[in-house]
Amino acid sequence: MRREQTQRHPRVTGTMLALPAGAAAWRAVAPPAVPGPHLLSGVAAVSATEAWAVGNAGQAPLAARWDGASWTVPPGAPVNPGLAGASLQDVAVLAAGRAVAVGGGHDRLAGAEVPLLHEWDGAAWTAWDGGGPGRVLTGVATAGDEVWAVGHGFPWGGAEGPLVLHRADGGWRPVPVPAVPRGRLLAVSGTAPDDVWAVGAADRAALVLHYDGRAWRRTPVPALRAPLADVAAVSRTEAWAVGRDQVLRWNGRRWTRVKAPVTGANTVTAASGTVWVAGGGGELARFDGRAWTRDASAAPPFGAAAVWLASASDPGGVWLAGTRQVADPEAPGGAPSVPARTADG
Repeated sequence: MRREQTQRHPRVTGTMLALPAGAAAWRAVAPPAVPGPHLLSGVAAVSATEAWAVGNAGQAPLAARWDGASWTVPPGAPVNPGLAGASLQDVAVLAAGRAVAVGGGHDRLAGAEVPLLHEWDGAAWTAWDGGGPGRVLTGVATAGDEVWAVGHGFPWGGAEGPLVLHRADGGWRPVPVPAVPRGRLLAVSGTAPDDVWAVGAADRAALVLHYDGRAWRRTPVPALRAPLADVAAVSRTEAWAVGRDQVLRWNGRRWTRVKAPVTGANTVTAASGTVWVAGGGGELARFDGRAWTRDASAAPPFGAAAVWLASASDPGGVWLAGTRQVADPEAPGGAPSVPARTADG
């Protein structure tokens, strides 16, 4: 048989790991089986039996719900068919089975980016105004009983700079933020309505904003020539932010740089006194309150092939979501895909 008939070409597929509370090692969680290549860029959970993962499959947004045993992919909110690369970047789980997912896509006819803001009410997804064209939304989080979404505009869209939306009075409204030339917000996290952090980039430098219940203000950080990709707020005196080979810690007074064994951090989360940082090349490190260590228990079965893009924690444990290249969806060395049930069963 000719070589080209047996050669397998790599493709991208979603990848997930979970560390149940009390477990000593991570376990692979089969991603939802969807047609074609797909990417998982966001994850949120409230328990071992209630989680969401979002991303894109082909050119369409993807949102899948985990019930502890299998994935369900409900029909998504209507999306303009003219959007290229439409994707959901992040998701937050609210009370009473509700969820919010954010993202964006490129409107080929208008020549502009378009934000996506979708709400799950327990039965169906609904699309909301995400701030108008020329913008994308990249992060969403709860802070107490409130919900915040962040993103940014583009110079060519006439809406350059950070974007913050607040869920209030039955809808979403933009909130004033400091003017930051070439500013981008990539992630948000909070512990209370008056303690919310958002991170990203100011041109090529790190950017951190904080909301104290009255206004968003820019917070000084150590000089970093790289964006911050994620933030995890633990308490008013503890928060973590990461980007590339940098890890920052908030102690209630200021942000300081922390030396951690990572070179390409994309995401950070905290649970039960432990902080987890993950990124490209399958990197995963943890801080137990005293020292940082590389976590080798997450290496199998994905190893360096995994690129971790998102993380989440809940009383039931910790989740990682991302992507990896495989020869085909059933390639050996990973968790088999679990067919995702549709909303019809």
